[in-house]
Amino acid sequence: MDRVIAKKKWTTKRILTIAGIVGIVALIAGSYYFTSGKSRLNVETDRITISEVKKGVFKDVIPVNGVVLPITSIYLDAIEGGRVEEKFVEDGTIMKSGQPILRLSNTDLALSLVNQETQVYNLLTQMTIARNAAQQNTVTKLNQMTDVDNQLKEAERIYELDKKLYGQKVIGSQEFKQAENNYNYQLEKKRLSEQILKQDSISVKQELNQARQSYERTQNALDVMRKKVGDLIVRAPVDGQLTSLDAEIGQLKNKTERLGQIDVLSGFKVRVDIMLINVYPYFKACKYIYLP
Repeated sequence: MDRVIAKKKWTTKRILTIAGIVGIVALIAGSYYFTSGKSRLNVETDRITISEVKKGVFKDVIPVNGVVLPITSIYLDAIEGGRVEEKFVEDGTIMKSGQPILRLSNTDLALSLVNQETQVYNLLTQMTIARNAAQQNTVTKLNQMTDVDNQLKEAERIYELDKKLYGQKVIGSQEFKQAENNYNYQLEKKRLSEQILKQDSISVKQELNQARQSYERTQNALDVMRKKVGDLIVRAPVDGQLTSLDAEIGQLKNKTERLGQIDVLSGFKVRVDIMLINVYPYFKACKYIYLP
């Protein structure tokens, strides 16, 4: 025979459901309570500092990474091309100003230097020969001038004597006229000799001046060629550390090719990359901070 079973009013499922709903409502209410209004933070009393609010420059410290670099780096380039014949030091060596680093060889430059030296020697020899010839020519003309002076004095003496004798009617007009003509001839001859000697002196000076200028130009060209040959020995321009040396024995280096660099160690600087994100378009700035 069937019987009525009384239904339970507070089952486990019902209790859990009600508890879940109450929890959700409490969570929502708590969230609303804590998020509405001012923020709250519990801080210990001894950590609180109270100061007057003032208007000023806002300072903030942002840690960034940087790269420490030498204060100055000087690049070493091949002034003249050539073959690496000898290395005097290795990469990383502390160098003194003027200290040789490596030596290049260039056959064309060496041959040009020999030809230039030969040209200067030949020009110097020609100048010496020309100067000696000019001096000899001047001596010859001075001797001729001495003869002309002597002949003029003799012609003047005879002319003055015949002039007195002619006045005394001792000699005839023909003899006197001959003495007078000879005197005038010797006088004109001396004037022409003086003019020739003067022009010759000017001409000799001009020729010697031109020869000297030509020699100086050739000598300057020789000095330049010697400097170019001297540049085949690469030297340290300043005191510092040799880095990035790229040269091996037998290697060919072209003119202006990079050989290495000298880092000056008297100070350092830090390179810091700063990216400005809030600026459109964004910029990436590189700033150097110099260290004492």
